[in-house]
Amino acid sequence: MIRCRCLFVILVLLCTSGTAAAERESLSIIAPAALLADPVAQSAVDDTLALLRRAFPAARVACNDPTARVRLVLELARPARQPGEAYRWRSTPAAGGIVLRATVRSPRGAAAALYGLLQEQLGFRFYHPRRTIIPAYRRWPLPARFSWQAVPRFASRGFHLHTLHPIELAGPLNDPDSPGALAAVEEYLDWLARNGQNTLQFYLLRGVDRARWPAHARAIVAYAHRRGVRVGVEVSFCMLQQQAFQLFKPLRPVPYRRQVDRNLAWLFQVPWDFVTVEPALGEYLPDLAGVFSGLKRYLIGEITGRYRTRLLLATHVIRNRQERAVEAVGSPLPLAPEERQCGVLIHTVMCYSATEANAPVYGNVNQRFMMARARQESRRRETWYWPESAYWVAFDNSVPLLLLPYLEARWSDMASMERAGVTGHLTFSSGCEWGYWLTDWSIARWSWRYRLDGRPVPDGPLSVLDDLVPESWQQARWRQALRLQDRYLKGAELLRYLPALAPFSELPPPFDEPFQPEPPFSFGWLLHDASDRQAAAILQGPVARLEEYATAMGALVDRLEEFERETPRAPGRAAGEAQALRRELLRGLQVTALRARHRALTLRALVAQRAAPHWWQPTAAAAAHYLARAAAVREEAQRLVREQEAVYRYPVDLIARRRPDLTAYDFGYLYPVSELFFWQREEEQVRRRRFDAFFMKLWNFRKTLGLESLLF
Repeated sequence: MIRCRCLFVILVLLCTSGTAAAERESLSIIAPAALLADPVAQSAVDDTLALLRRAFPAARVACNDPTARVRLVLELARPARQPGEAYRWRSTPAAGGIVLRATVRSPRGAAAALYGLLQEQLGFRFYHPRRTIIPAYRRWPLPARFSWQAVPRFASRGFHLHTLHPIELAGPLNDPDSPGALAAVEEYLDWLARNGQNTLQFYLLRGVDRARWPAHARAIVAYAHRRGVRVGVEVSFCMLQQQAFQLFKPLRPVPYRRQVDRNLAWLFQVPWDFVTVEPALGEYLPDLAGVFSGLKRYLIGEITGRYRTRLLLATHVIRNRQERAVEAVGSPLPLAPEERQCGVLIHTVMCYSATEANAPVYGNVNQRFMMARARQESRRRETWYWPESAYWVAFDNSVPLLLLPYLEARWSDMASMERAGVTGHLTFSSGCEWGYWLTDWSIARWSWRYRLDGRPVPDGPLSVLDDLVPESWQQARWRQALRLQDRYLKGAELLRYLPALAPFSELPPPFDEPFQPEPPFSFGWLLHDASDRQAAAILQGPVARLEEYATAMGALVDRLEEFERETPRAPGRAAGEAQALRRELLRGLQVTALRARHRALTLRALVAQRAAPHWWQPTAAAAAHYLARAAAVREEAQRLVREQEAVYRYPVDLIARRRPDLTAYDFGYLYPVSELFFWQREEEQVRRRRFDAFFMKLWNFRKTLGLESLLF
């Protein structure tokens, strides 16, 4: 009898447990009608429901279903204080389920709360505008009790897409005939919204179709507003270079104000949230806003008065005489009365922070003067920080280099600018591929502060990468990679050698103004004029350090790659995609190590070529030996480029091949990478003994300079 009873109990337990296991998970977003009436909140709710259905394929996912086991309740705080985007989730057990209650103060706050929960708690990874890592769950994975609080570090958070360069969205933003133009921009706006960003800016090009483009731009702005994103356009006062849109042309025989009026009337067919104006003729060219002060005053009055639009003025890391004189006495530049109506963008460049002591960019010792200016400006007008996450032309993403110090610099600056009272953070983005998506994604997530169960959630330069790296020892190796790059590329200043030379660096004075870090000697000098002692010092100094770095980074990458090869393909969709992303980043680090080895070999070849320094002489035997080794290294890197091109998210023909374009460049921004153009050119420079800007010329100097735009 006892045995029968036991068997009966076991059978009952098995039946009940089977029923429970078979019970379908159910989730619902509970939102009041007043919130759903707002397009920003409604768009976020619809998008979140779609994402949850993909993560919980067997679950019932609905909106305003009070019977769901897991209920995500959005509560609009009443009375609302100032409408902000901060939010707080509190999870508690409820009868038969779990209730997560989010207190928000605005529709944008509701959107941020939903996406923050997905990414920061549920394991969604919105790492790229065209790709998202979506986890797979059978049951709700979070604990029944926890609290999660998020506060934005800046009121305005977003990205400037530098469409003066032929990046992914230069065409879609400026040309309605670009294939899939509006859909491509909408993808990017979705990425911004999902990462808690609320601002987009891009540069308008002068070649836009003036009849058809305004309708396209209105559609972009309308979609952005539905996603809670403000949109700004950047134009120039009269910048010549890189096909920038101009508000007037100095040599055109039409009164300047009439030109400005016509252009503003055309531009404001689109309901911009803000406009940025570039005051200079170009880099290292005069600031025309200072020359035409009356026209500048008129322009500011029209934009902020007649068109009632926020206006921001762009800045550069190139200092003019007036700025240097004012800095010497430690006082800020005086503001004209009309400038008090404008905000200002504080720009820094490349992978250097605004506070580090050594940042040899644009002829400066460092960029600390921009940090000082940010502090000064934030006390008297709206101030946004405008740092770069990559630098196109010849520094990193056209070589290519994967520079982890970008992460360290941008993370450090985030805290510095927040302490300085800066209210906006607008990242100057120059492309997504070759790991630059990691920098942009990291910046977007760092722009929020989080607390879990009342305790601050720590972050750091590699904290976002850690989400893709499962093992603590792997995370330690990536930190070692960052330290190696800090030590060699910044500390030993190898960033003077790894990039290619900028287009104007090889021109004669006075056109050879500095842009990026460059070697402290010219290659022509090393070939023809350096003494044997000076040449030996270069071999024993930077060349030896390049080889040390290449060996150390290569060994580190080998260890990480060995782990990836020996680790079975991770189970599950999310783990498998994270593994693919790690391999992609490792290829970037490996190419950067190979670049150091290649540069060391071409410099050794150049020193050996001193035995036959003239173009009519046969290549020196030792030089030919080093050039052959350099070519072998380049071929190894070329194999990695082909592997990387296979995982580009945008079409290779768009971003990595020759093609017509509205920018000053007739190719995509990764075209120089496709055949490692700069690597080949440096080999040929040594072989042919030619170091002028017109040898194997990639750049169209006429289109880049744009001198004809003074009139036409």
